[in-house]
Amino acid sequence: MDIISELESEFEALRTGQLDNKPAEVVRVEHLGGVSFLVDLVVGSDFVAGTVDQKLLVFPTSAVVMIAANVMPELQQKSLSDLLAAQRNPVRVNFSLRNQLRKGWLLSEHGPWLRIAAERKVVWCPISVVTLIEVSAVENL
Repeated sequence: MDIISELESEFEALRTGQLDNKPAEVVRVEHLGGVSFLVDLVVGSDFVAGTVDQKLLVFPTSAVVMIAANVMPELQQKSLSDLLAAQRNPVRVNFSLRNQLRKGWLLSEHGPWLRIAAERKVVWCPISVVTLIEVSAVENL
């Protein structure tokens, strides 16, 4: 690639805000569980996700109160079900039951129901009670 083509592509990336060496925007997401500061925000049809401390945090839109960002990312045509189906299970999940936050491991997703290992048993929860899904690398000890 010649120098003119490189400069043109850098200028186009700068003009559209897609320059690779630009620091990522930290976005404040207020949700039912508190406040999180996320990088690489993704907005799906029914979820908001971003990274923090090498983890992917996913919030159903029903759990999001407000997003503070300079620019809202383009809406992705992916649903929470699509995102969950693409993950290697198990992944960490927080869910609310009778206003009490519970933690468990997402084992599988079946339509509107999630199969979760929690409190030494397997429970089935509607996805509507999930407030946070945390995807992180599972290390074998």
